[in-house]
Amino acid sequence: MVIGKLTSYLALGLVGAFLLNALIRPQSATATGSALAETGAGISSIGQGIGESLRSIGSGSAKLFDPLFTLKDLVYSADVAGAANVSPAAQVEGETNDGVLKPSSSTITWSSGTTRSVPSLSPAAKSFYSARGVSVT
Repeated sequence: MVIGKLTSYLALGLVGAFLLNALIRPQSATATGSALAETGAGISSIGQGIGESLRSIGSGSAKLFDPLFTLKDLVYSADVAGAANVSPAAQVEGETNDGVLKPSSSTITWSSGTTRSVPSLSPAAKSFYSARGVSVT
């Protein structure tokens, strides 16, 4: 509390001294003003230097996480063969052939009339069942 009061009185005293100096010796006041302007410019350049330093530290720190993002790309990227495909298009059931949705399952019908619905069969699996007299759709 006391330090705040003393600081405010000191600041008022400095402003008063500057105003008296400007009235009594205007050339000296001009020199003091230009000195204060140069001091402000110096403080500004120091602030810019600190800002540049903090930005370079921030970008350097961010580059430390690049290997983690590379690992994520290996697991989730569609550009990597064998990676898990989590894109919205991969979540749609069934395949499309010229824009027509093919079912995501195949129906196997045996000669006895028994039918089963199974996940989509490859062409090789369909030919395997057909060779045994089983209907696959």
